[in-house]
Amino acid sequence: MHLSKYFNSFIIYNILLIIFFSLTVNGLPIFPIVNKIFYSIFHFLIIYLGIYYYRKKLYLIYFLYGLGFDLFWINEIGPHLIVFMLALMIFYLTFKYLNNLRKMNIYLMLLITQITMILFEMIISQLMFGFSFNLNYFLEIAFLSIIFSYPVFIIFSKIDKFI
Repeated sequence: MHLSKYFNSFIIYNILLIIFFSLTVNGLPIFPIVNKIFYSIFHFLIIYLGIYYYRKKLYLIYFLYGLGFDLFWINEIGPHLIVFMLALMIFYLTFKYLNNLRKMNIYLMLLITQITMILFEMIISQLMFGFSFNLNYFLEIAFLSIIFSYPVFIIFSKIDKFI
């Protein structure tokens, strides 16, 4: 029985988004490194969706997840929502150029976009709400993003190929 009868890749990625969003927002206080890994994978997945599966539905999806992160974590509407919506608009503007890139170039662009988005979220949080910019926290997430992004990219490529 093939999953492709019931689910397409877009639906599977949205289910994964829900799972990683829930794990990130609820977190495991005992294992903060696991929370950072889930946060990193969530960002990679949402960017992957924006680049490989650009659709008008993504505006609602990005809006809800950006709003969800902001409301659950800082009780204000702000950095995640702004960064997610701007990223999706940039993906739309660059969509025709992204289709011409090789897989490895797209992976590197995904990784750079992910780290840049997280950096902008932290900067906007500092500017809007006065949260201190924690360089160690950012570097940990950037390092975890570098470590986990390529295996996740390969898994996503396999999902795209077989479903």
